[in-house]
Amino acid sequence: MQELTNKEIARVLTEFADLLAIKGENDFKIRAYTNAARKIESYPEKIKELAAEDKLKEIKGIGSGIGESIKELLNDGQIAEMAAIKAELPAGVIAMTDIQGLGPKTAHRFYYELEIEDLTSLEAALSDGKIRKLKGFGKKSEEKLLQALQNHTKYVNKITLAKALKTAAEIIKEIKTSLTDDLYSQLEICGSSRRKKELIGDLDILIATAKPAELSAKLKNLDFTAEVIGAGDTKVSIRTEAGVQTDFRLVSQAEFPSALHYFTGSQAHNVRMRQLAKQHDLKLSEYGLFKTDGSKEEIKSEQDIFKLLGLAYIIPELREDQGEIEAAQTGNLPESIAEKDYQGDLHLHSNYSDGAFSIAEMAAEAQKRGYQYIAVTDHSQALTVANGMSEQALKKQIKEIDELNQKFTDFKILKGVEVDILKSGELYFSVELLDQLDFVIASVHSYFNLTELEMTERLCKAAANPQVNLIAHPTGRILGGRSAYQINFAKLLEICAANNTALEINASPTRLDLNAEKARQARKAGVKIAINTDAHHYREYDDIKLGIATARRGWLEKADVINTFSQQELLAFLQVD
Repeated sequence: MQELTNKEIARVLTEFADLLAIKGENDFKIRAYTNAARKIESYPEKIKELAAEDKLKEIKGIGSGIGESIKELLNDGQIAEMAAIKAELPAGVIAMTDIQGLGPKTAHRFYYELEIEDLTSLEAALSDGKIRKLKGFGKKSEEKLLQALQNHTKYVNKITLAKALKTAAEIIKEIKTSLTDDLYSQLEICGSSRRKKELIGDLDILIATAKPAELSAKLKNLDFTAEVIGAGDTKVSIRTEAGVQTDFRLVSQAEFPSALHYFTGSQAHNVRMRQLAKQHDLKLSEYGLFKTDGSKEEIKSEQDIFKLLGLAYIIPELREDQGEIEAAQTGNLPESIAEKDYQGDLHLHSNYSDGAFSIAEMAAEAQKRGYQYIAVTDHSQALTVANGMSEQALKKQIKEIDELNQKFTDFKILKGVEVDILKSGELYFSVELLDQLDFVIASVHSYFNLTELEMTERLCKAAANPQVNLIAHPTGRILGGRSAYQINFAKLLEICAANNTALEINASPTRLDLNAEKARQARKAGVKIAINTDAHHYREYDDIKLGIATARRGWLEKADVINTFSQQELLAFLQVD
């Protein structure tokens, strides 16, 4: 059987459901595959093993037909019916469903009623007013789709930071495993991935070598290389099986520190650094730091470059020419938050809503990481697609958490919830119920297209609510999918500061919301930040690295982030007994 994870199986079933909808199959079958995918994604046991033991039918919602599809996928690497639909439909029709707000049923209508079969013809139809001729579509929906298409086009050739770092780690591991030590002496990821930008165009990996020609030949033939774009003695460009372009820069060991600084960037930071070097009668390039007589300064590390130019060391995340050079000159760089400072996750989900594991299991994994606390924040019932909790379920959860806390001495589970902010700005649960909790997150999960004034009033009303401790994923954006909703962010910061309400950096790979720029604005406004993973599976605790990286890019220090507080400090901040 194929070595597919539950998440990978769920992804294929979701894609199959979309293809069925594009083809116009009956709704019952489509819903069955969609629901099965949702169930499988968060299922605690391995689907592959259950299939091998013929136990798939024991999972509620997995009938014989879907069970056979799963077995077919695991045994053959594909589902025959799905492959047949894919072969029949133009690839451009399937690609349409990647656009936010354009579901498979809409793609079906566009293809079969208007003969739109790719993104180019879709853009033309939207621009020409052709779409509004369809029943159920008007000028506003046409404008929204055109904006979503333009947003999709903007991000289509980008990958998330999470994917970039994962791909880079796999490549570096293979290089270290497959190549002998005499071929290279040092290697490091650089470019925007090293600066931890949220979206990456391609990967850059710097390698120090005394044998560039031999190394170049080897890199072209390693397992991660699907296509060779170009190769020489100083640069090798390849495309991985996952379609990620990766550029290897080959330099000598002596050049490595300067090249690492140069290829890390950003371009604006590098320009400022070269100007500063010139003021010191030096010339800075990827090859080194040179004196006016052509001799070379001895540089053994990046730190030496900054020191020779009269600067404190600037971490890669800050190298964007946004005041970091001036701060390094005057001793005002932030003492950037680090992963070691992190004491607990305050936004995660259990199987009370759409999480994969029990509260006890999520707590146990948090304790293994050395955390002092977690907050269990399952969805309120307003979010029906996430199996949100009723008031009765939340009361039951409160009781369970109280019982679990009796077993701990140096760890605490905070009783929490992720409650929906309704269109009016009111919260889904009653004041009396929320008063029984330690930590209340308020979130927007609907009505994303309100006007700026309406959305600002909605969020500000929630932020001013005395029950609310945190506004989660405050701008609502999904990287490469949904744009941030319109909001007067300065006004929200004002209300949060006045009410001691924190804002979140949601570390989920497709969110990273707040972004670094807005996190820095929050810090300047005196608003506390919580960095959380929004974990639905304990594996997702690892996403905290992405949130910490975003915070570092946003100039945040330990004191700015409530997750760095000790258990006692956090309880005092939340005014919890």
